Amino acid sequence: MKSLLRQLTTLSAVAATFGAAITLPSSASAAQFNQQSIDSNRVVAVAEPINNGRFFKLLIIEQVSSARRCWQEQPGTPTTINPLLLNFDFTGICGRSSDSNGYSVRIGGEDLGSRYRLQIENRGDSLVLVAAPSPLQRGLPKLELGRSQGIANDFVKIELNAGWSMARRVYNGQTLGHTYLTNNQSLDAVLASVGATRPDPPTSRPTPTRPSPLPLPTPPSNRPQLPPPTIGTPGNNRNIDYQVVVPGSSAILRSRVNAVEPGAFRTTANGQTVIQAGRFREQSRANELRQRLVQAGLSAQILETGRVSAPPRTAPPAGDIIYQVIVPGSSSLLRARVNRIESGAFRTTVNGQTVIQAGRFREQVRANNLRQRLQADGLDAQILQTTAAAQPPATPSPGTLPRPAQRGEVLVMIDPGHGGRDPGAVGNGLQEKEINLFISRRVKRTLEQRGYRVAMTRNSDVEIDLQPRVNIAERANATVFVSIHSNAISLSRPEVNGLETYYFSSGRSLARSIHNSVLRSSDLRDRGVRQARFYVLRNTSMPAVLVETGFITGREDSARFRSNAAREQIADAIAQGVIDYLR
Repeated sequence: MKSLLRQLTTLSAVAATFGAAITLPSSASAAQFNQQSIDSNRVVAVAEPINNGRFFKLLIIEQVSSARRCWQEQPGTPTTINPLLLNFDFTGICGRSSDSNGYSVRIGGEDLGSRYRLQIENRGDSLVLVAAPSPLQRGLPKLELGRSQGIANDFVKIELNAGWSMARRVYNGQTLGHTYLTNNQSLDAVLASVGATRPDPPTSRPTPTRPSPLPLPTPPSNRPQLPPPTIGTPGNNRNIDYQVVVPGSSAILRSRVNAVEPGAFRTTANGQTVIQAGRFREQSRANELRQRLVQAGLSAQILETGRVSAPPRTAPPAGDIIYQVIVPGSSSLLRARVNRIESGAFRTTVNGQTVIQAGRFREQVRANNLRQRLQADGLDAQILQTTAAAQPPATPSPGTLPRPAQRGEVLVMIDPGHGGRDPGAVGNGLQEKEINLFISRRVKRTLEQRGYRVAMTRNSDVEIDLQPRVNIAERANATVFVSIHSNAISLSRPEVNGLETYYFSSGRSLARSIHNSVLRSSDLRDRGVRQARFYVLRNTSMPAVLVETGFITGREDSARFRSNAAREQIADAIAQGVIDYLR
């Protein structure tokens, strides 16, 4: 279930639960609003964990139509929710509200969104949904609307208290998408139930003082204003990247930035600790992200930085220590558990023993960090010390590296997953590394026949670590990055089949283009376009996607993988999706 935390796009920050509430129309126009009850069996209130369960925010899921189930309840203490809407295009089927733009409080027919905001509080043994008064509302008490039966770092169901229900907002007879947490008693009756009364209005109403809005950052006087973006050009011509940052380092600040851009992380820029929200070649995309951050009340800035390139390739000194984080075992279930903690984990062999490798580091502190996270999830994580020469993943020699793309030149980088001693998923007589390479070579050939320049991170059965794959793409100044993989779950689950396409930040449009192209050209089942934190997606600066072309363990997909014609059909469709995106 924790893997869902990485897939679900977070639309509001932890801090948003105590940030600005939406402003409703004045009382003169508020009378135009009404409500329409929602069947309690078709809507659920969920406490969604943020920052690994340190905080929670309210998520409301509604079953709009009966085409497919939007969530599944897993009874327990507490009851947890599996948001099934992550596995398909839920447009028109499911409704999802995740911040104050999507829900508010209504009591006794009165909209109170400007006076109360909804938030989840951790009370130790349960999670409590409360309506907390806005900062300018003096004298109003906090109201409890519901609570969970226990607590977990998971999507937890909130049971509403007696008298509270959910309804749709209605405006002039038209039903809207906004959800009310509503109580039909009068406000005075609700306040009396908690031993409070409505505060008296002040005799003279002073003009409330609002915090000064954060000023928009301006470029330093010694640096010219950023030039307008070049429309229609995949990159920029200045050999620079546009880095979108928010100065600061606190966990709450990072959570607020993560609400706007889930992949944001702490880093250092010009000697200052910042939260990096994105790094782009296109200025227009950097401007768009900055505007979204500013609208959320964050002091976002754009820094011009040199284009990332691969570091010089020098041989490691003899005896250079490598810290390899592994979990002994080889089952698909074990790999899935490790992947929840570290998405790039894969099967490999160490000292004749099959293990799941979660990471390989030169810094011991990073290895210890990962081992602790794995052990906290009940996994038998271990650290093996080797020298760099003992297990060197193959890396292309400088002579085989692709020529960097020139100004205005389009270069498609294809990344066949796994290889060499890392076979990837194995089952039904198939090896993922071989399927990935076959499909990737066909994608390259098809694109080249259409006039595009293409390079590959590997073109033979060699093992290449994750960072070198990123380095190859960055050094080549690739326009897009497409990683080809095959999926697996368990040989006992042959009914699980289908196409999945992943992106992290900038690859969303590319992922949809490829995904839709493959579905149009084949009978693969649709398992959706999803967001994920795969290493090669997080660490490439160009639009990047990872395509899971089917399940080796699936009855339908394994039969398809045995056919060269079927593989070529998938590859040609991937190539067409790339072309559609580039056009």
